[in-house]
Formats: sequence, C-alpha cells, structure tokens
Amino acid sequence: MTEQEFKAKSMELIKCMVDTIADKEYTKLNSSIPPKLSWASFHDAEPTPENACLGFGEWLDGQLAMWEEDEDKKFVVDHFNASCLDGTELEKDNTSFVLYHPTSFGETLDFWFEINFEIKGEHISAVFDVNM
Repeated sequence: MTEQEFKAKSMELIKCMVDTIADKEYTKLNSSIPPKLSWASFHDAEPTPENACLGFGEWLDGQLAMWEEDEDKKFVVDHFNASCLDGTELEKDNTSFVLYHPTSFGETLDFWFEINFEIKGEHISAVFDVNM
C-alpha cells in the first residue's frame, strides 16, 4: 500500500468514525475504527469490541452531559472536519499514529482521539483511545 493510498483510506475511516460518534451510533464504530477493548470496563462488561463501543458511548454521553450541566450550554461532537486532523504519515513499520481534535459547535473539546493504524498487506486495522 502506498502512502497516498493509506492517507485516503485512513481519512475515510476517520471520517466514518467521527461521523458515527457525532450521530451517537456507537455500536456502529466496529465498521470503521472501534475504541480500545479497555473501554468495555467502563460498561462493566467482558472486553469485546461491542462492549468497548458501548462503554465508550456511555463515557462520552456522560462527559458531555456533565459539561452541559457545569457550563449551562449544549455539547455535542461535531461531524468530521479535516482541519481537526493531525498527522497521517505512514511510518516505516507500516503503522501510523493520528490525532483528531473533536469540536462542539466549532469549539475544540477538552479531549482528543488518538488513533493507531497498522497495515498488514493491503489490510488496515485501527483502534482509538481518548486523551484528556
């Protein structure tokens, strides 16, 4: 896979991930980039991809609700915006570490997504985590 092919495919996956999160369709994250399995523990469940998606969704909904209560305004995760993306370079070991800084109504949120890509042949796999 060339770097140009990787950038196009990774951008497509990130867009799908962010738009899925913005639409609050967390269980559909498995079709793009799922959260790390450790998110299942937030849901108090077995570490499966499905439970990780549910755990991440519970955390995010709770985080946004907490900010809404604290700041007396609505918080969402906006749909994909390429300007929020940081780094899509493919490393020599066929991995890539990408940051996505989500926004709410155009304002940067206090966390970001850390996305780890790995390429094996023509297949790209990825998982994301959150950093605050």
